[in-house]
Amino acid sequence: MPEINEKDFLDEIRYDIKVKDILKAKIVMAYLEEMKPEVVRSALSEIGKADIKFAVHLLADVLMDTPEEAKTYPLVKQLLISRILDNPQTLLDILRDTKEKLTTRLLFIELSGEIRLPEATPFLLKILKEEEGEKILKGAINAAGMIGIPSAAAIVADYLYVDSFELIACAISALGQIGTRSALHRLAERIGIDPDLDLMIIDIFAQNQSQDALEKLNETLTSHYAHVRTAGKAKLVEVGSKAVPVLTNNLLHFDSDLLIHTLNVLGDIRDEAAVDPIRKLLYNEPKDPNIRFAAYEALGLLPLQKGAFSLASGLEDSESHVRAAAARAIDRNYNTVLLAGMKNLVNGSEKDAERVITTIIDTQCDKIFLSLMDDEQVKKTGVSYLVKKAHPDVRSYFKNLLVKNGYKDIAQELDATRKKAEKKRPKVFAVDDSKMILSIYRKVLHNLGYEPVLFEFPEEAVDKVKQEKPEIILTDLNMPKINGIELIRRVRSKGLDKKKLPIIMVTTQNEAMDNEAADKAGVNAILHKPFTEESIGKAIASFI
Repeated sequence: MPEINEKDFLDEIRYDIKVKDILKAKIVMAYLEEMKPEVVRSALSEIGKADIKFAVHLLADVLMDTPEEAKTYPLVKQLLISRILDNPQTLLDILRDTKEKLTTRLLFIELSGEIRLPEATPFLLKILKEEEGEKILKGAINAAGMIGIPSAAAIVADYLYVDSFELIACAISALGQIGTRSALHRLAERIGIDPDLDLMIIDIFAQNQSQDALEKLNETLTSHYAHVRTAGKAKLVEVGSKAVPVLTNNLLHFDSDLLIHTLNVLGDIRDEAAVDPIRKLLYNEPKDPNIRFAAYEALGLLPLQKGAFSLASGLEDSESHVRAAAARAIDRNYNTVLLAGMKNLVNGSEKDAERVITTIIDTQCDKIFLSLMDDEQVKKTGVSYLVKKAHPDVRSYFKNLLVKNGYKDIAQELDATRKKAEKKRPKVFAVDDSKMILSIYRKVLHNLGYEPVLFEFPEEAVDKVKQEKPEIILTDLNMPKINGIELIRRVRSKGLDKKKLPIIMVTTQNEAMDNEAADKAGVNAILHKPFTEESIGKAIASFI
């Protein structure tokens, strides 16, 4: 490009403006990047005084023909927006004119959204109703969302069901920006068709955080789709305390699955406001042990300033996994009141005492265990269980704990009476995001004669499945990042079919769509929680 004198540059711009020769003005403006900043400012000042239509079209052409200059000289775009705001009708005329170049209309559609120009609404709606080009439709949808046009929600929602992924994504984003109850409702209706788009919608609910949005996010807990529930739970945890009132309202319902998911989320949010509603739920003695388990597990994660004594009743529950959750909750909130309650429990009937002591050991409740070690009944029952039945890792853990806390004589008893090395056991993978459930698996599988290999994070199990090929895999359904169905798919993709590696999904859910999806993924069987040593033993024995 030949050099141009700065004075000549400005003189030519002034002349072109005067005679309204936009073609020559465009040619001259192509030299803008070669001019000094003060010359650029002078040229833009002259354009700022020009006829509105001339100035707007010239500035628009500069932005479209030399987009890099828009980054180098943001004053070009600023001036264009300023002139439009002086006379919005100029922009509206361009939107109306279907004979304008597509690139020109696209730019002004974008600008109508950027400046939140409500007067552009009817023109954008007309485009959405009558035009077909994907680029201009995307632009109009995006602008409608940026302006936040409530009246556009219905027509934008129609684009949630077109064949173009990009148009659907634009419509999702726009409805999220509009954010009315109707817009959020239409988004919620779209969930369940495409996992990637489902996650976009759920993310919008979490970002919006209005009451309507939180209620829609809460509704994901009752979804028929595992990936929707998983994503919804994660987003509710991210929202945190603001979601607690909506979640605690769920505790008034009698839907077991909803209650369990809600308790899981409340535990992870760790807001004290959830404590009393959970206590009230337990006071009503829910019949489903999975609900009781989830309630005690949640209480174990929450800050219990007072009333922790109410946890003790969980140690008298008929289900072992509920007792385990209660024990962990007690251990995390241990105080003198709970200590007195624990002493009463272990000095009750021999059967009840043994049940409490073995639960404390299996769940590795350090504080409770150490506080009771001077009790002869605890010492006798505890040592016997550690020597004869406890998993070797648990026995080793408590041996080190005893030594560290001055009970070397008791630790030596564990060494002196330790069994000889056992023969090699069949390896079983157990995958669950609950550490509590994993500790139960460890006990149950060990008692059944298997070597439990435990995974809190499903991706780790998938990574190791070929290196340490197990005899069978037990997996939960609802887990973050990778749910049980996705885990099954990934394992099967490694060439391990149903015969080579049986997989049992162990879940609290009994959802038809989940069961169907698991079957398609390649599950061998589905077992429902709460599981027992007997039920797990029978399930595994049917495949090994």
